[in-house]
Amino acid sequence: MTEKKTFVGLQALRALAALLVVIQHSVYFSCLATGTDSASFRGLQFGTTGVFIFFLISGAVMALATTKEGPTAFALSRLTRIYPAYFLALGLAYIVLSIAGQPPQITPDASLLLLPTGTLNSSFNVPYWTLIYEMQFYFLLWLAALCRTTHYARMWLTVGWALIILVASVAGAKVPVANPTLTQIPFAAVNLFFAFGYVMALGMMTREWRPFFAMVLLTSAMSVYANAWSATYLALAVLCGSTVFIAIKADEGLVPKWLAKAGDHSYGLYLAHLPIIAAIYNWAPGWPLWAMIAATLSCGLLGGLAFGRLEHWMYTRYWRPIAKGAHLVSPVAQAQAS
Repeated sequence: MTEKKTFVGLQALRALAALLVVIQHSVYFSCLATGTDSASFRGLQFGTTGVFIFFLISGAVMALATTKEGPTAFALSRLTRIYPAYFLALGLAYIVLSIAGQPPQITPDASLLLLPTGTLNSSFNVPYWTLIYEMQFYFLLWLAALCRTTHYARMWLTVGWALIILVASVAGAKVPVANPTLTQIPFAAVNLFFAFGYVMALGMMTREWRPFFAMVLLTSAMSVYANAWSATYLALAVLCGSTVFIAIKADEGLVPKWLAKAGDHSYGLYLAHLPIIAAIYNWAPGWPLWAMIAATLSCGLLGGLAFGRLEHWMYTRYWRPIAKGAHLVSPVAQAQAS
């Protein structure tokens, strides 16, 4: 699994996953604005599918990242990739929603720092709850790298984590998906998507498939016979996991370049589209449903992609070089200090 192939296939899939989330929010808010029942549409699980694909992709990409980077480089690369764009999105949301007449409430909520506090500040309309799970996953991988564990050990540790989640679910542990606390988040069932992506990608890299098959067997058996995981989540895991596997294996020539390029901007699109859609909803011009969907979908996509292009440029121009520079300079500084 080469880095180039992984980047192209998974970047294209990132763009499609972000599109699913934008469609979900566009139609949902349009139905709210026009008083239309959205139950049938929500049953299609577009947004949920997009988010779970993101989680699986994160797991797969981290298998590659932890291969190339040590603990310090890994931590710096993750922090600079997540936080600057996220804080920029919060600023954009404040401006857009203030113009729409409903400025976000600025509260001393540690969840805005992507910490699992059990609360969320939904007034910004930035779907940052998923980033809280991302940061937890990165923290666990950083600990594993700090302990100098091998790929083989990390795979089985991930299987063990999955088993703990499944056992906790059978035991009746209830974890609010969107706003878990610090003690609840390690047992959330959605973590299994990160685990599947990580073990699957490491299996493809190392040709060691026993941990992956063990995880599949455990999850399937405990879901079917002990109701550890809902049938919906199990089906989505199969669907999303198969999609990510195909994206990793897809030949570069089969992936449209424009779609892979859109994947570069998918993180910014994910962060910025919802405040734009919420602003249009707040204006509620009284248009028919089709017009509201057209307005929210087009503005959410165009505005989100524009923000995604900006944040990706800032990341490649500033944040990534700063992280790499700090990692390279720090050993020298330490040697001089000693």
